[in-house]
Amino acid sequence: MRELTFAGFMKKYVAELSAWHTTAIYKLVREAVTQNARLKEPLYLYAASNDCLKTLLAASKKTVLYEEYLTLYNAFTYPELLQELKKETGELAEEYQKVWRSFCSVKGKSKRDERVKTLMAEKIKQAQQDRKVSTYRICKDLGLNNANVNHWLKNGCNSKVSMDTARRVFQYVDNARAL
Repeated sequence: MRELTFAGFMKKYVAELSAWHTTAIYKLVREAVTQNARLKEPLYLYAASNDCLKTLLAASKKTVLYEEYLTLYNAFTYPELLQELKKETGELAEEYQKVWRSFCSVKGKSKRDERVKTLMAEKIKQAQQDRKVSTYRICKDLGLNNANVNHWLKNGCNSKVSMDTARRVFQYVDNARAL
């Protein structure tokens, strides 16, 4: 799986924030000015990360957004903007920092999930021993693929199960009675 980039995150983030689910700069500027003020900061970061700042400046020329965007454009190159976001020193408005923190949270999610699945597998294996519940029985009762769950529990291959499946197995074993 490819690693999430800031540019890719911003493209998706702006589209999700938009009422039209678009990444078209002119439409986004119009929306940010007329009905969706939450788009203002993500829109600038989207344009900067996707090399569309000149288009953004042209689109926002006669709007209330233009002065702020022009100030940022003159103050930071894209690499400098990223450094400023990473530093979190306060030179950028808090709303820009919030967007950066959202990116960091989404980017770190898969690592957190892997760590949680590893911990869950250890607890499940211990509960299986204590309660004498086989992996086959768990999979049969929950309608899961035995090979995938077995590979996850025995070999630690976290990619074989989703977080939802890991939670279901954990709850099943946690609620199982000892034989």
